[in-house]
Amino acid sequence: MERLLSPRRQRGAALLIVIALFLILLPLALMAIFQRSLQNDQFAQSAQWRAQSRDAANQAMAALRSTIAQTIGTSGLLEYQPSPPSWFVTPSAQLQPTSSQFWQSCAANRLCQSTTVTLQNGTGRQTFNVLQLATPTGVIDPTLCGQQGYVAVFYNLWVQATASANPAAGSATEQAVYRACVKTGA
Repeated sequence: MERLLSPRRQRGAALLIVIALFLILLPLALMAIFQRSLQNDQFAQSAQWRAQSRDAANQAMAALRSTIAQTIGTSGLLEYQPSPPSWFVTPSAQLQPTSSQFWQSCAANRLCQSTTVTLQNGTGRQTFNVLQLATPTGVIDPTLCGQQGYVAVFYNLWVQATASANPAAGSATEQAVYRACVKTGA
């Protein structure tokens, strides 16, 4: 004759099985939560680096616009200067400034100027490597300056900023069109 477990012993065995499953599943769940938390931290940090790269690119773009205005104001159009600035590229080749390959080789091929931008952030100062490039668009419009005897000339401006301390976090590329009003016949 077979001996049956008493209901009390059955509850005890079920309780032991539940406790064993709990002790096995709890560490697995905690590891999954911890791993997800680390992924979220990495994502947030990467987003912060990209935002700072955008800020650095915007600051470099403003500086490039100012430099172009000063250069055109003192020496005339960029295309006709005896020795154009290092950030100016004449339309000799098809440029694709948005590709990572272009930015990796532009300074070595003398297609852009390398400089740095330093930003204040919550942890101190962060330095960014910045590459700048200006190309003529070929567009000239005598109606946009609003003054008789002046013509609007347009340039494409490209700036890429990458964090010096963490280049793997990504970079920001900004593009703008710059309009210069120059006196005709000058």
